Amino acid sequence: MNTVRLRPSRWLRVGRLASLLVTSVCLGCSGGIGVAGSATAGETGDKEWEDDEVFPGLSGEVEIQIDDVGMPHIYGVNDYDVMYAAGYQTATDRLFQLDLMRRRALGQRAEVLGEERLADDELARLMDFRRWGAEDAARMRSDNPEEYRFFVAWVAGVNRRIAEIEGGEAPLPYGFGPGELDYAPTPWTNDDPFVVAKLITFGNSNSLENELLATVVRRLSPEVLEAIDLPKPAFPTWTVPAEDRPAPSVEPPAPKGKTSVAEPVVLPDGALERAPESLRRFRGMMAGVHVLGSNNWAVDGRFTANGRPLICNDPHQPLDSPSVMYALHLNAADAGGKLDAIGFGFVGAPGIQLGHNRQVQWAATTGFADVMDIWSVSLSEDESSANVGGESVAIVPRQEVIKVKGQADRVMDIREVPGYGLLLEDYLLEEVLLVDAGRKALFNWTGFRATNEALAFTRMMLAESVSDYEAAVDTMEVGTFNFVSADANDISYRVHVLIPDRGDPSARKMPFEVIDGDDVGSYWTGAMLPREKMPASRAPETGFVVTANNDPWGFTGDGDLSNDPWYYGTYYAAGFRAKRIEDELRALTAAGGVDVAAMQKLQTDVHSTLADVMIPRLEEAYAKIDSDDTLAEFRERPQLDTLAQLITQGWDRGMRRDSPGALAFHVFAHLATEEALADDLTLVYEQILEAAPPYLLKFGMLAYTGQYTDGDAVLNGGADKLLLRALDRTAAWLVAEFGSVEPSAYTWGDRHGTHFRSPYGGELDGGWHPSDGGEDTVNVSSSVFHDGDAAIAERFDSHDGPVFRVVTEFAEDGTPVSYMNFPRGNSGEPSSDHWGDTLADWLAGVYRKVPYSREDVDAATESTITLSPED
Repeated sequence: MNTVRLRPSRWLRVGRLASLLVTSVCLGCSGGIGVAGSATAGETGDKEWEDDEVFPGLSGEVEIQIDDVGMPHIYGVNDYDVMYAAGYQTATDRLFQLDLMRRRALGQRAEVLGEERLADDELARLMDFRRWGAEDAARMRSDNPEEYRFFVAWVAGVNRRIAEIEGGEAPLPYGFGPGELDYAPTPWTNDDPFVVAKLITFGNSNSLENELLATVVRRLSPEVLEAIDLPKPAFPTWTVPAEDRPAPSVEPPAPKGKTSVAEPVVLPDGALERAPESLRRFRGMMAGVHVLGSNNWAVDGRFTANGRPLICNDPHQPLDSPSVMYALHLNAADAGGKLDAIGFGFVGAPGIQLGHNRQVQWAATTGFADVMDIWSVSLSEDESSANVGGESVAIVPRQEVIKVKGQADRVMDIREVPGYGLLLEDYLLEEVLLVDAGRKALFNWTGFRATNEALAFTRMMLAESVSDYEAAVDTMEVGTFNFVSADANDISYRVHVLIPDRGDPSARKMPFEVIDGDDVGSYWTGAMLPREKMPASRAPETGFVVTANNDPWGFTGDGDLSNDPWYYGTYYAAGFRAKRIEDELRALTAAGGVDVAAMQKLQTDVHSTLADVMIPRLEEAYAKIDSDDTLAEFRERPQLDTLAQLITQGWDRGMRRDSPGALAFHVFAHLATEEALADDLTLVYEQILEAAPPYLLKFGMLAYTGQYTDGDAVLNGGADKLLLRALDRTAAWLVAEFGSVEPSAYTWGDRHGTHFRSPYGGELDGGWHPSDGGEDTVNVSSSVFHDGDAAIAERFDSHDGPVFRVVTEFAEDGTPVSYMNFPRGNSGEPSSDHWGDTLADWLAGVYRKVPYSREDVDAATESTITLSPED
């Protein structure tokens, strides 16, 4: 085992100087909330904080023990020392990634990465993450200074590592050097982690993309949204257990009828021709902040093998290289502090966002509550004010200047409407695609204010019970997370976020598209949904909770949002994963004795729920070939017989790498959806297919199975013929690609895999690896079906999926015991032994017990770094 001892004296002073450069103003935010058990000075000779902006230095030695998968286990005499060391070690392992993440949030990526990343910067500048992150920091500093110091300490640790690099005491990380991007890292400010957090919560809250695409469909192909019920899920599975949710409407919507369909909007000359490029650019801008799915669930001890709860989580995020999350363990409790938390944090966000401490394990998925709206508004004749909410509000302009590597600066002239948001102009999509001539698109988000998600996550690390954890959740204001937690006695599901109360859903159209800004009643009043209208349950009757980004309440079950008791959201996940998990948990809990192995098996499950529905429909169509003369073209086709036999009889419906049926079904399902919808969705079909393939597959499945009242309107030529045409096209593709439809010629892994990308590339690119899963499986692996020319892609690359998998049980003394795997490795340095060492286990679904006790950590330790206080 290697041991390194470091003294921080010289480097700490540089970190202090960087912190002193930070200034911020309290914005008159709401009063502070008391904390149960935050770190305090004096108990162990801790150094006093003379200035909340300046870390006073280490109070004692800190040991950083690096285990056999590169996870640092950090032990210090108080919480602040541990957070300092966490910043230091994160920068040691991930400094280049930290810098690119901060640049993404600040809108400074194009300065080093060039024009290719300009769209990232334009979005960051448009949304002004820098300003709102600084306001978050100011609020926390004013209201909760003890927790604020966690972040100051972390920043000081990051800056210490940067100072070591500047002083030649540590090597320049890959990516910064000559022949790479060739620039030097700069110190972090105390605001920077809050700016990164604002970017993360924007992505987590992002319904903007779906609302704009739905608006384009409504304007250009209104008949499609009349034929399908946009919010209707694939399956009626809801996150809130039945005993704790209100009864949704069960009346099916009345047939819409052809006469209600509006005429498509006539666009100005040239706009239709420019639309494909505008949509492609918009998709690229949204790619980094696209809302992704995840799974979490917990099972009550009544049904488990050891009589204590089980809890599971696999967050689905971009599968970047290195990973967007960093594994670490923070322990000051052994020396009298409060922290003893282990798990994962987003790179650039201090602490542990998902993990466990000595009593509580917590998990999260995206909740899809609607916290963003867009209005079509008019401006005054001189465009100095906007007509909103029944009044004329003066427009406030601001200018953003973006540096672009090798090119002239780009200037953005942005116009804000104070209290109501900002005008989108043509920065996202060409505005004529969204609003009529003479109108502007006005966008608002509940995150355009000082919020306290950083406080919430800090308190989660310190929770001593499920009840404590629920109290921490209730401080969350931005970030639409489904939080599931467990201790040795209880399980809990809880959401808290600022969701505008839009009033009676039957009074006006709910805001899942651009809404009419002339309707005074459509604007936010400042009232938010109360606690009782947000999801919460301990599942006293059901005995388990599941969230997989599906509708919590069941309000979307009938496809009609106007007949529900309140409006919560629209764009939930399709329900494929939720259906499978819930079905399996019902069977497991009915049998009893649920254990860790069963949870690991479920977490890596690749059964296709889409196939469960579409295969019987294909069998029905295929059986009609001989008797239905409209299907005569498909008679006496041996290749079709072989392919139909494979999909319907020869395949177990598992999306495994070694499965030929998985590849055949994947292509068939996408082509069947294309046959039904591509001609109707025209311009936006490719954008939706790339952004959210499960949505399109859901639309196709519901149309083919007759679950839309007017669904036949999109099945031109008849459902049976379209399904068989898709099968025929699948056969032709297999012959062209593999020379045969025979199952021996191909497998899913021949064409489907995960590509771990890097925004820089080079040695940071993690390569392509065949992987299990599909769009609709619990072990999700959604992929790109078309290339840029709308042809079937040469390879079905997945870029998103589980950034870790964890299953946790509780020992007899109540301590959580976790088992996990994660890609690709914990280091961001290609030369490190821990650069890609965890990938094989992640691909194979092999779990490792996480060392948590000091005894287990010592046994797993490969090297130790000791940080010493100043003399």
